[in-house]
Amino acid sequence: MLTRSLLATGILIAHLPAQAESLPIVSVEEKSWPLNASHALNVEDVQAADSAAALKTLPGAAVNRNGGLTGIAQYRGLSGDRVNVSIDGASIISGGPNAMDTPLSYIPASQLDGLEITRGTASVSQGQETLGGQIDATSYQGDFTDSDQATLDARIHSIWNSQNRGSSSSVQLTGANRHHKLGFSSSYDHADDSTFSGGDLDGTAYERQRNDVFYGYRQGNTQLNLKVGKNNTEDSGTPALPMDITSIDTNLASLNASTQVAGILFSWNSSYTDVDHGMDNYSLRPQPMMGPRHTQASGRELMHKLMATLPLDSGLIRMGVDRSETEHSALITNPDMAMFEILNFNDAERNITGVFAEWQQTHGNFSWELGARYNKVSMDADNIGAFLGSGMNGMMNMTMMTNMANRLAMSFNNSDREITDHNRDLVFKTSYQINEALSLNASLASKQRAPSYQERYLWLPLQSSGGLADGYTYLGNLDLDSETSDELNLGVDYRSDTGFISLQTFYRDVDNYIQGTPYQPSGDMMTDNAITMFASMMSNGKPALQYNNIDAKLYGGELSYGLQLNPHWSLSGTLNYVRGKRTDGSDDLYRIAPLNHRLALNYQQNQWKMQLISEVFDQQHHVSAYNEEAKTAGYGLLHLFATYDMTQALQLRAGIDNLTDKRYQDHLAGYNRISGNDDIAVGQRLYGTGRSLLLGLTYHW
Repeated sequence: MLTRSLLATGILIAHLPAQAESLPIVSVEEKSWPLNASHALNVEDVQAADSAAALKTLPGAAVNRNGGLTGIAQYRGLSGDRVNVSIDGASIISGGPNAMDTPLSYIPASQLDGLEITRGTASVSQGQETLGGQIDATSYQGDFTDSDQATLDARIHSIWNSQNRGSSSSVQLTGANRHHKLGFSSSYDHADDSTFSGGDLDGTAYERQRNDVFYGYRQGNTQLNLKVGKNNTEDSGTPALPMDITSIDTNLASLNASTQVAGILFSWNSSYTDVDHGMDNYSLRPQPMMGPRHTQASGRELMHKLMATLPLDSGLIRMGVDRSETEHSALITNPDMAMFEILNFNDAERNITGVFAEWQQTHGNFSWELGARYNKVSMDADNIGAFLGSGMNGMMNMTMMTNMANRLAMSFNNSDREITDHNRDLVFKTSYQINEALSLNASLASKQRAPSYQERYLWLPLQSSGGLADGYTYLGNLDLDSETSDELNLGVDYRSDTGFISLQTFYRDVDNYIQGTPYQPSGDMMTDNAITMFASMMSNGKPALQYNNIDAKLYGGELSYGLQLNPHWSLSGTLNYVRGKRTDGSDDLYRIAPLNHRLALNYQQNQWKMQLISEVFDQQHHVSAYNEEAKTAGYGLLHLFATYDMTQALQLRAGIDNLTDKRYQDHLAGYNRISGNDDIAVGQRLYGTGRSLLLGLTYHW
C-alpha cells in the first residue's frame, strides 16, 4: 500500500493552459472492487473556475476548450455526447445546441468534493450511454455526525488570478447530526479577458453564480439526499464559437435514496434540469458583416433510475431500470429585423428507456464482471420553419432566401421524424492478482450510442454542432444508424510501499461513427442550391457538411506512476497517448489530444506543501482533413504552487502558472472567431494564457 503522503501529493498534477489556473491535487484511491478506480479531488486545493479543467489531471482525459466556462470532456479521444457526465448522481444536459453550457460547467470547481472517471470501460450500471466513458462529479454537502446534537460546519474558499483579474469564491454552511443534515452553498466566478505572452485573448471574460440548498436524512440502512439548485451564467465569452453566452438560467433538482430490505439494497435516483439559454454575436464581440443574431434555446431533462443490489458470496448482482426524457428547442432572431426568425429546433425529443443487469464476482486471485444493458431510444421533433425578411439586403434577396429556407423546412416537416433505435451494451472485465504488488486486468466491451438531436434534426446548414468549433455548417441526417464500439483494454498495475506504476492500453473499433462529411447533392437542384448558398453564407464560403456514418478506430494508452523519494519528497506523473483514424478512408479523427506527459516534484513537511510541475505536449500532425484541422507544434510548460496551513482552520495558497511565460497553442483549443484583434487573426488557433500569479485561501470551521 502506498504511503498516505504519496497519495496526498497525487498521481497526476496539472493545470489548464487555456485559462492559466492551477488545478486541484488529485489522488487515486482504489475501491474494494478491483476493476474500478476512483479519482478524488481535494476541494481545498481547487484553484480553477471550471471543473472540466480538473479532467486534464486524470489518465486518458482531456478538455476541448471553447471558452472560460465551456470545457467539453474528452476521454481517450472521444468527447461530447459520447462521454456521459453526472453530477451528484444526476444526469446533466446542455441546454444549447453548441454545448456552451457543458455538463461540468454546472458544478463550479470550488464546490467539488470528488471527480471520478472510470478507468477503461464503464460498467453498464453506471449510465445509459457510456460508449466514450463515464464521469461522475460530486459536490460538497457536509457530513452526518455521530451525535444527536446538531453541529455547524462552514467553509469559505477563494482564489484570485492575475492574468485575467479573475476570482472564484464559495461559501458552504451545513448543520448536521446523526440523522439529519441541512445546508446551503453559494459560489461566484468572475474574470475579465485573458492574456497570453504577447497579446490579448478577446472575448474570454466570464461570470457565473451558483446557489444550492440540500437536505440529507439517515436512519439505519435508509438514506435520502435532496438537492435543489440554481445556476446563472451571464456575459461569458466563447471565442471559438459563432456566438457568446448572454445568459444561462438553469434550475436543477436531484433526489437520491437508498434502503435495505431482506438483505437487498434498493436505490432510487431522480433528477430534473431546466435550462433557458441566451446567446448572441454582438454583445461581447464586434458584430459580423452578416448582421446581429440572437439565439434563445431551452433544454429540459427528467431522469429516473431504480436499482437493486443482491449480495452474493464474494460478489454481487445489480439489476435495474432507468428512464430519461429530454427536449430541446432553439429560435434564432435578428434584433434589427422583427420578422427574422429561424426555428432551429422545435421540441426535439430524445427519450431512453433502459434495463440492465451486472454480475461481479471474486474467486481466489481472480475477479470478474459481466454486464448487459438494453436501451430503447425514441426520438421525434416538431415542425420547424424560417422567415428571413423581405426585399433586398445589400446584394442578398431576402425573399428568395426565405423561400429557399422554407423549401428545406417543408422537406423536413414532411419527413418521418419519429425514429426508434434498439441498442445494447455488453461488458466483460477481469483482473488477476499475481501477488500483493502486481496485478493484471483486461476488459472487452461492445457498446452503442444513438445519434444526438443535432446529428438527426439539424435541418438548415448551421454551426449548431455540439461544440465542434470547426467553422463549418452541418446538416442533420434522419437516416443515421447508431454507433457501435467494440473495445479491448489491457493493463498492468504494480504497487509497493514506496511507489506505483500503472499501464493501461486500449483498442477501440467504431462502426457507424457519426461525423460530418461533405454534403452529397440529392439531385433536387433547388434543394441542393439552397443548402450550398446557406452553407456559404454561414461559414465564409465553406461547403456544408452532413452527419453521416463512417468507420473509425482509436487506440493508445496511459502510463501513470509515483515514487516516494523520502518522507518529504515524491514524484508523480502520467504519460497519455491516443490516435484516432478513419478505417473507411485515409483521414484522422478531429480534435484528438497529442502525446503528452506531466511530471510533478512534490514536497511536504509540517504545514507546507510545494509542487513544481512540468507539462510537455508533442506536436500534433495527425489532423482531420475533412474540416481542415490545423496542425500544432509541441511545447513545454512549468508551474509552481505552494500551500501553507497557518492554522487547522486556515490554509493559504500561492502559485505561478506558466512560469516561463511560454507562448503556445493547445491543440484542443478552438479557433478564434472574434474580429478586430490584432494579436490573433480570425481562424487562427487560440493561444494558451501567459504567466499568472495565483493567490488564495480556504477557511474551514
